[in-house]
Amino acid sequence: MVATFLKLLMSWMPVIFGVGFLAPVISAMLVAGGFDAFLGRAPIEWGLAIGLTWGLVAKFTGRWI
Repeated sequence: MVATFLKLLMSWMPVIFGVGFLAPVISAMLVAGGFDAFLGRAPIEWGLAIGLTWGLVAKFTGRWI
């Protein structure tokens, strides 16, 4: 049972990485670049959207690029 859970968790690791690491980094880069309210959305919203999308692409294609 633990092995099954770990296998499931590891298969979703690209998405977790995209949301947990890439989203704050992208948000910080947007703030540093002066895009504080780009198109009426907060930088963290853009970071989460891009990080989640990138993580899902990585999960289902098996590649980050």
